[in-house]
Amino acid sequence: MENKKNNAFADWLFNQFVEKERKYGKSVSHRYLLIFSNYVELGFDYQCPKMAEQNARITLSSIDYAVFNWKTHLLDLKGKEGRQEQRQRMKAYKERLKAFGYSQDEIANLLIEKYMLNNPKEEISPDKLI
Repeated sequence: MENKKNNAFADWLFNQFVEKERKYGKSVSHRYLLIFSNYVELGFDYQCPKMAEQNARITLSSIDYAVFNWKTHLLDLKGKEGRQEQRQRMKAYKERLKAFGYSQDEIANLLIEKYMLNNPKEEISPDKLI
């Protein structure tokens, strides 16, 4: 089982990146990306440093993928504050895709991509995709 204390700072950095990306764009958000990169490289002072490092690397790779593929708008907040938002944003994203005329298969694939971008360590169950 993951130790939530080990992931708290990585999740906080992730949330800061997402919030700044939404509000200010790349000029401010990429500062948090740099801090996150340094955090991954400098090590961890936790009970389970390997687990914390693995979590941070996976989260950072998710951000890197989103930035490289112009998909940062698909990132949702993590933790308590992100759970409700993630459900709402997933539902709104699905409605937007329907309005643009995507087929059910295309919508399913795009929802899976969005879910995996935000939850790279979890397996997908259909009920989580709304």
